[in-house]
Amino acid sequence: MSNVTVADIARHLGVSTATVSMTLRNKGRISEHTRQRVLKAIDELGYVYNQTAANLRNKSSNQVGLLLHDITNPFYAEMTAGLSREMEHHDLMLFLANSEESAARQQQFMDSLQRNSAAGMVICAAQPTPHSFFESLQRRHMPTILVVRPVPDVAIDFVGTDNFLGCQLATEHLIRLGHRHIAFIGGATTSISRAQRLGGYMSKLLEHGITAKPEWIISCGASRVEGTLAMTTLLEQHPEVTAAVCYQDIVALGAMLALRKQERRIGQDFALVGFDDIPETALVEPALTTVSVAAREIGRKAGELLLERIAGNDEPAKSIILPPALVVRQSCGSR
Repeated sequence: MSNVTVADIARHLGVSTATVSMTLRNKGRISEHTRQRVLKAIDELGYVYNQTAANLRNKSSNQVGLLLHDITNPFYAEMTAGLSREMEHHDLMLFLANSEESAARQQQFMDSLQRNSAAGMVICAAQPTPHSFFESLQRRHMPTILVVRPVPDVAIDFVGTDNFLGCQLATEHLIRLGHRHIAFIGGATTSISRAQRLGGYMSKLLEHGITAKPEWIISCGASRVEGTLAMTTLLEQHPEVTAAVCYQDIVALGAMLALRKQERRIGQDFALVGFDDIPETALVEPALTTVSVAAREIGRKAGELLLERIAGNDEPAKSIILPPALVVRQSCGSR
């Protein structure tokens, strides 16, 4: 760490410490000539801004935490990109942590942010997270935004999508193509988001007089491997199924591998719909029909809300639900 101080730079240039400070913060009326002299001296003398000292002076920091339950899912990479860009526009630094569905790790990260006077936090909560965790967040008055996974009966801002409508769109599309034997694959049975998506799927089946069969509804983890295993099991036990709605794109991509191994032609013998619209879905062959939930926009909106709370907005908690859209590609073909 450099020991050069603002006072050292001021003495070196023969200017006031206020002039150096205002240049560093890009504030005040400083001539361009003076600004360039200060910036050149900062570079030559090796001055490093001491953020820790600034945090102590201001009793807050420029740090914002992002806590996810699964950083390997490409959906969250897209969401993080949207949030990160919003934070950068306001000179805030984003720190990422992965709870891996551990409530204990989640608590440790939140405690660490509090100890370091973080400006706020965006969180996709682990399953299950005790209600006491959210009560603690509210007592500590740390600006917090929940994303993607809704948490009932918690007065904290939330940004997500309409899971019910999203799976209605996917299921309706398959029914209109003539499918009647439609499965639902993916998600944890404890997930509220899964319950909402499953509700959308079942509501459309009932609307069209199609009986929802429990044996065609398979839970699995969020990975290609889990998706492959789930689809393999489905095909072996229920070869009459001709289409599936997948809880996530990452599961659908794994399901595609199982279909190929079983020599089912995707888009011809079997129709498949994902959920999330991660970039890879447009690149696979055949390209995957999916429900787009605008992951980057979720991140950006979460950033906007967080900045409002950091600035002191004390309005009641908001819930921003972004509408999903069906992106039709080749994995469903036509019938």
